[in-house]
Amino acid sequence: MTIMFHTADRPASLHDRDELTAFLNRSIARPDILTDPDYQALSNTDRITYDRSRIVYTSGGIVIATPHVSESTRLLQQAFAVNVGRNSGHAGLMLNGDSTVGKTETAKTLMRTVHTQYKRMYPDYADHGQLPVVYISVPASSTGKLLMQTFADFLHLPTTGRESMGDIRRRVVQTLIAAGTQLIIVDELQNLVGRSVGLGESVDVLKNLHNEIPATFVYAGFGLTNGNLLSGPKGQQLRGRFTIFDMERLNLSDTADRKTWAGLIVAFEKKLPLRHQEIGSLRAHRDYLYLRTSGSIGSLAKLLTLATVELITNPKYTQECLTEAVMDTVKLDQFAEENYKLQLAARGKTKKGLQYPMNGLAAA
Repeated sequence: MTIMFHTADRPASLHDRDELTAFLNRSIARPDILTDPDYQALSNTDRITYDRSRIVYTSGGIVIATPHVSESTRLLQQAFAVNVGRNSGHAGLMLNGDSTVGKTETAKTLMRTVHTQYKRMYPDYADHGQLPVVYISVPASSTGKLLMQTFADFLHLPTTGRESMGDIRRRVVQTLIAAGTQLIIVDELQNLVGRSVGLGESVDVLKNLHNEIPATFVYAGFGLTNGNLLSGPKGQQLRGRFTIFDMERLNLSDTADRKTWAGLIVAFEKKLPLRHQEIGSLRAHRDYLYLRTSGSIGSLAKLLTLATVELITNPKYTQECLTEAVMDTVKLDQFAEENYKLQLAARGKTKKGLQYPMNGLAAA
């Protein structure tokens, strides 16, 4: 077994202003696909380096224009347009969905989109201390002060234990305004949900930030519409300002979703840096892939990523081709694995005895 330790080739963090800027300014190029003779001609050191570059790209460099990404980008553009002429009550976007549907990956794409356009318009923005994009992950059991401390830490603002929440908030607001921040992502918003202590205060802090900072906010989390975050007077204010985008799993009983699922599989396959994968062959496994992932785009990406890494790193595979046998070596999240077993049991079959295509999927 080869352990892939992180080095300088790992993407930068999202939780620090300098690290986030480095992440947004860097793209991971897809390595060239070498023929067998060229691959075998590499020295052992060069082969390890080449394989690692393929793994780094597979795990962090693949970007797919999923339906979730396309729709959230459209909704974000609308929010930006609405906010141009406002000086309070800015509009925003809320990404709501299960933990495996790809909310954070979608948020990364939104940040890249805004950053790229801003950089194109203001290429020397960094020289003037501008910070167009900010990313915050809400701490567990967050209070208003802890939330503002998280903002301050991201911005490198030193704080003391004697400072009040209001004092920290004022400095954060001043810094974000001076930095010309355009987009603020607040991830893991469910950490505010379902807690009476600190919840109202934290919501008030966020609402005040909407009013004071001329930036567009995007919230991301799961179960946001089921808890008390959007209930009561405070929740109604958030509902009135934010467009809620429910990021749902694909349903293959729907004709449009079947077509989308097949297209996603081909799109992922084209990006994978496998040396022997015949593009288009993975489509024959679309029913199996749906059964394994329960229609979750995030789980699909994880399954294909881990199976690709297995092919690259395990010497027993002489051909780098995705098969069900290879993909069966991958363990996904508990929901996907349990649902897979239930689906097999419902058909009265083991994995070995399952026949494809499943009912209703052949027309995809």
